Amino acid sequence: MQSESSPSLHPKIRDLLSQLRHQVRRYIVWESVLVLAAIVLAVFWIAFLIDYLPVRIGGSEMPRSARAVVLAGTFIALLVFAWRYWVSRAQRALPDDSLALLIERHHPDLAGTLVTAVQLEGQPRTGDSHSPAFLSAVHRKAVQEVDRVDLKRVFRREPITRKLWLVIPLLTAVLVLAVASPKTFGRAISRLTLFSDSPWPRRAALEMVGVEVPVISASQDDEGATELVPFEHQVLRLARGSNSTLRIRAAGEDHGHQIPDLCTVTYIDDDGTRGQSNLRRVGRLVDGYQSFVLDGPPLTSLARSLSLTIRGLDDRLRDFRIEAIDPPAIATMQMQVRYPNYLRVFDVSPDSSTVTNQDAPAFDQELSYQAGVRIREGSNLTLVGTSSVPLGEVDVFISSLEASSGSEANPNTQGERTLPAAIAADALSFTLSLNDLREATSVRIVPRDQTGISAQAAYRYFIGVVRDQVPETSMRLSGIGSSITPIAKLPIEATATDDYGVESMQVEMRVRPQPDENATQKATDASPTDSDIEPHVVTPQRDREGIAKLAIDLRELTDQAIFKELKPGDSVTINTTAKDRFDLGSPHVTHGELIRLQVVTPEQLLATLERRELEFRSRLEQSIDETRRLRQSLTGVNREASELKTGDEDKLRSLQRLQLRVRQAELQAAKTTDELAGIVSGIDDLLLEMLNNRIDSVDRRERLQQGVRDPLSKVVTEPLPVLRHQITELERTIITETSQPDQINKAVEAAVATNDQILLQLSAVLEKMLDLESFNEILDLMRGLIQDQESLLEETEDAQQKRVLDLFK
Repeated sequence: MQSESSPSLHPKIRDLLSQLRHQVRRYIVWESVLVLAAIVLAVFWIAFLIDYLPVRIGGSEMPRSARAVVLAGTFIALLVFAWRYWVSRAQRALPDDSLALLIERHHPDLAGTLVTAVQLEGQPRTGDSHSPAFLSAVHRKAVQEVDRVDLKRVFRREPITRKLWLVIPLLTAVLVLAVASPKTFGRAISRLTLFSDSPWPRRAALEMVGVEVPVISASQDDEGATELVPFEHQVLRLARGSNSTLRIRAAGEDHGHQIPDLCTVTYIDDDGTRGQSNLRRVGRLVDGYQSFVLDGPPLTSLARSLSLTIRGLDDRLRDFRIEAIDPPAIATMQMQVRYPNYLRVFDVSPDSSTVTNQDAPAFDQELSYQAGVRIREGSNLTLVGTSSVPLGEVDVFISSLEASSGSEANPNTQGERTLPAAIAADALSFTLSLNDLREATSVRIVPRDQTGISAQAAYRYFIGVVRDQVPETSMRLSGIGSSITPIAKLPIEATATDDYGVESMQVEMRVRPQPDENATQKATDASPTDSDIEPHVVTPQRDREGIAKLAIDLRELTDQAIFKELKPGDSVTINTTAKDRFDLGSPHVTHGELIRLQVVTPEQLLATLERRELEFRSRLEQSIDETRRLRQSLTGVNREASELKTGDEDKLRSLQRLQLRVRQAELQAAKTTDELAGIVSGIDDLLLEMLNNRIDSVDRRERLQQGVRDPLSKVVTEPLPVLRHQITELERTIITETSQPDQINKAVEAAVATNDQILLQLSAVLEKMLDLESFNEILDLMRGLIQDQESLLEETEDAQQKRVLDLFK
């Protein structure tokens, strides 16, 4: 690169060319500086405005990555333009002939003398043919013209001027900004050079408070409570399907900021759905801050994860994310039930009466929970639940339904309380033990995962309890009425049943003596009750159905001196007592219905039985009358069948009337059969009562059985079923479409004949009962004479005793 003029040139020409060479280099420097300054100033203002102006209109600053790109781009642009405008041009050679040619171009009046002089006076040229005289003449002429050369005409100032018009305003603006707002200028320089990421100051100042979520607890005491969950690194995890409230606050004038009139949240979920909602202002200023909440979409029934941006005036809260997490769910719930001891079968040690259950399994029954499930009272219950996700905690709260309603409850389970749940090693299952359940229990369970996310509603399980019922017992005396003789035999059929088996059953008998008529009223009031009298207890053997049959012989009990000799007027009470195996509290003991028997003389009992015979005779007479009316009804059917009309419509009506009569006759026959069967059963009871009371009247029993009971039983079992069958066939004949009067009359005659046979047999039985009544009247007369004789003997003895006492007076 030639930087100096040839020494052979005239000094004036050499100075001119040197001056031009220096001006060209200065021109390059200034133009390069202006270009680089323009780039720096333009980038500064563009980047500053892009970074700052969106903040003023509610936007956000350029992120650091964008500012880094701008800074890198600016540096690259400076290098490119510095190379292009400065380095590359400064390295180029500026020979004398080029400079002379440049001057000749802007000074045409030189007519090439300057260029010729410079080229010919330069380095020796070979091959040129010129005259030295000519060269000297040209050289002198060029020297003469140098004084008239104006170098200003060589340079174009428009490029420099244009660049100055660009740089000066930009630079002036920068200086004004630096003087007017040093903080703004300094923050802009530090942000654009990446020395700082501090945001631009805003009119509003928003702060994220957090998300208020409802507290899901197993206890109903926490119902409606909420807790504030803050964001961690601008990320918050919420349960899918939850309903929560977003809370922010805005600084007020006390903190040098303006409270926005409206704050807006813009969100986008993972599916790309966008939306916008407004936060509402709540409450008053607290410590210089105004609260805003969002209690609607998208936080209502949260379905998907989403990103939030909150705007209020010129401030922004960005890049906040809420992740929707599937809450833990109880997939299955198994119930392991161990029955209480009173329901279990134990092995009894041969050396002692204690029971052992060392080899008993951990539970007796395992089943899946379902609505309406009930377990036995006093059972131990273990709930085994499986979760859809690993568990961190299980909140359990139980309440006894009966205890809450005010009834007496087991102290182990009474009221409401929390219970610990044992979580398995894999954290996918848990167990909960409920011991000695006595009442229906409600179990509320809220599972929580290992990050604290809980189910959005408590899982409720209702466990019903099947209470152990007290045993039921009943007793029936066969062949014994309300009165008995002192030597009676009491056949007893006792029954004791329980839902889980009867442990023991007893028959208790007490004898209450006849009260003394001469006792005072005070003594009467102090007379013992049935509970004060020592009972005679019998423990009978029961069959599989819980039925026990036994007989208590009063004569044997008297002979064995268990009771004193019974006298007429005494009373005997009998009842049963049953006890089950229930051992969880007060024993379940049931006392059966009390049967009271009055002790009477055989004569008094016979008189009672005779009155019952009279009742049977009255019932038999009524049955005979009803049988006669039945015959009349059948005869009427025969008469109407003979008068059937020939027309279809009239015949149909007649057949319907006949059918109605036959049905009435069928009902009457059934009623008569039931009545006669009742008489037979009553006579059987009467005969048994005579036998059990040991009444010495064998002939009377035989006459009653052979003359009344057996004939009546034969009527009930033989002709009456035949009559009912004949009446049924008669009805079938009537409803047959091809029925004829002859067929109906034939069926009616057969039924009437059977009815007549029944009347004859019943009349014979009635005559026998009348004979027995006459016989009983004779017996009554004989008993009356005997009683009169006994009374006369007693009066005679009293008179004799009185005369003997009078002798000693």
